[in-house]
Amino acid sequence: MRLTYLIAGVRPREPPHIFEQDPTQTLHMETQRRIPWALIAIWLLASALAVLSCSLNYPSSRYKDEYLPVGNDAFYHARRIVDTVHDPKSFYEFDSKIHAPEGSLLVWPWGYDYAMATIVRGAMAVGISDDPVAILIWIPVAAVLLSVALLILIARQMALSNPVTLLAALCLALAPTTQLLHGLGQIDHHYAEFIFILAALAGGLGWLRSPKTPIYAAACAIALGLAPSVQNGSFILQLPLLATVFVLWLQKTSLPARSATVFAISLLTTTLAILLPSEPFQTGRFEFYTLSWFHLYIALCTAITIVLMSRLQPTRKGIVTLLGVSALLLIPIVKELSIAQSFIAGTPEYLQGIGEMRPPLKLAKIMGTVVLSNMYSYLIWITPLTAALCVFMAWRDRNSPRLLFWVTSLMGLALLSAQARMHYFGSFALYLPWLILLQDFCNQRPEHFKKAVLLAGLAMLLLYFPPLRHQLVMPMPLANDLSFRDTRPILATLSRACKDDPGIVLADADAGHYIRYYTDCSVIANNFLLTPQHFEKVNEVQHLLTLTARQLETEAPQVKYVLLRPFKIEQQKDGSLRFGFTVKQPRLANDLLLSPAATVPAEYQLLDEVRFPELNNAPYAKLYRVRGRDAHQTPPAGDVVE
Repeated sequence: MRLTYLIAGVRPREPPHIFEQDPTQTLHMETQRRIPWALIAIWLLASALAVLSCSLNYPSSRYKDEYLPVGNDAFYHARRIVDTVHDPKSFYEFDSKIHAPEGSLLVWPWGYDYAMATIVRGAMAVGISDDPVAILIWIPVAAVLLSVALLILIARQMALSNPVTLLAALCLALAPTTQLLHGLGQIDHHYAEFIFILAALAGGLGWLRSPKTPIYAAACAIALGLAPSVQNGSFILQLPLLATVFVLWLQKTSLPARSATVFAISLLTTTLAILLPSEPFQTGRFEFYTLSWFHLYIALCTAITIVLMSRLQPTRKGIVTLLGVSALLLIPIVKELSIAQSFIAGTPEYLQGIGEMRPPLKLAKIMGTVVLSNMYSYLIWITPLTAALCVFMAWRDRNSPRLLFWVTSLMGLALLSAQARMHYFGSFALYLPWLILLQDFCNQRPEHFKKAVLLAGLAMLLLYFPPLRHQLVMPMPLANDLSFRDTRPILATLSRACKDDPGIVLADADAGHYIRYYTDCSVIANNFLLTPQHFEKVNEVQHLLTLTARQLETEAPQVKYVLLRPFKIEQQKDGSLRFGFTVKQPRLANDLLLSPAATVPAEYQLLDEVRFPELNNAPYAKLYRVRGRDAHQTPPAGDVVE
């Protein structure tokens, strides 16, 4: 029967105890030592399809002779990265030109942007291109090869056969969420988060499958330790491992003390290594939204808990001791965790208005069920059933290393369901649990293997038909922003003005990253919405936009430039136009954008404007310089991006 399994490409289920060695696995282990040509072929095929899918939005990243980041946040990443490419020593974690005039620490940690700048500098050094952005926009596409490889590694650790592994790799390669993460120009850090999510799961499975091997413990710890250098909130990747080890410990399956110690030391060392260059850490901050002492404390809590479970027995005394220590460790971070929970729940006022912060089902009510099916495939509609499957399988595999996969999948599905933007936490869990169930069935009924895999392939094709037919090939707006094409010309004018005479620009928060990318001016607010200061600065902009032009001169003497634009223009049935703004009483826009030029106060010099001839020459955007203003000058944070 074992030989039959190997010929069919089907692997048996895990042994019941993670420290017991199944002697019948010897033949399989010897087979695995050979070069896995079949897996290499699967990786190459899936990677090729993924690269093709992620390159389809090339037109959205090209404006005339300019390469563009894709997505609003990508513009800020690009500015910081390109500044570092020009001068690595000038890398900044405090930006004096955002949230002006005081500036602010960046909530994005240093690791991702500095690593991207290093890669770009290396590519420029070997002559790939002399335009850093032309190189930068292709890095997410190239990184999809790593995502596919990690998924294949997870599939193999979950004992999937080659044909089922191929189905899993194809699901990843052709998922619109993968295209959204790894698409050309998508240089926001989310694709790197996705890579670390997969790496943390692969590392944890590898360690639990070989718990006595210190190198696996170290590899798992390094993946978890490095993750917050890409995104501060990635410390939560430590939770599934803690939960899994705790459940195994309750069943008297403890990790070896030596291996647990190696894990603890490696986690603390790696975390400390990414914290030492961090300015918030250097200045003694303790907060989850910057890379600070909070993250070292979280790593310490994880390390202590893992080591305790390797040394204590799950007796009444041991359980009380572990729970008591854990409760004490939680006390210093209760406040920070409550802030993190409010962000995940999207409770702050301004977050509620952002589409990607809403749960997918709420988006379906607004945008329609077809849009959601196109984005996630039909699998999104059986998410509750998938979660139930994960719960059942977690109970069944509660004494197996596979438990980590089910716990991670449940957390991912919960985050995916909480916010559309966090799809990368649970996108793999939409399809992989069902493929594992398929494999388990085939293990029990190897005579039905080919038929079952064929039917599963056809089912996946039907489930993925909406995105394959519509979403993957759908044209994306320029820079993935419908307003960008119309705003770009006026940004060029502002860039020239700021080069000669920099100052603070009053504009809507959505324009903040564009202004920072294209000009040497400062902005009051942008799309950073996490810290109390961020919300205060958005409130400040909203207030200033409700002032009249005369009132603005008095209340905001620091403002040197004013850029005004509506977020929508609707043509009514009678032919009149209705302008939508981010404030209910847009007095400043009424005075400077919609009123005749003759009524504009003389102190406001019109530098440029954009009009829509097809809408009765309606004004879309206007840029003013406030005459006679000495701008609030702050030390430059980087070179101008031309």
